[in-house]
Amino acid sequence: MNRGALRKGFNQLAAIAVFGLAFSAAAMAQSSSGNLIGEGKAGDTVIISGPDNGFHREMELKEDGKYQMRRIPLGDYTVVIKHADGSFSAPKTVSVRVGSTARVQ
Repeated sequence: MNRGALRKGFNQLAAIAVFGLAFSAAAMAQSSSGNLIGEGKAGDTVIISGPDNGFHREMELKEDGKYQMRRIPLGDYTVVIKHADGSFSAPKTVSVRVGSTARVQ
């Protein structure tokens, strides 16, 4: 094989490798998530809803009233607490970002 053919083969291989890395990085970014933490009272139920992505999760709070939801898709969410007496807290908006933990205040 001559040098020109080797160089052409190497350039093609390098281009394929760069494309593969870019594709895998994009795939990882699409599957990214974040976490959410907050506090309420024992017996309350935390309700998180993502109006833009259809995500919905509910969690009943245990004795200490603290909650943590993991692996939530990225986006903006509305968080409401349903109290044991049936009343609801005012809705709060929280943004979940890549690899971070959003705190509901």
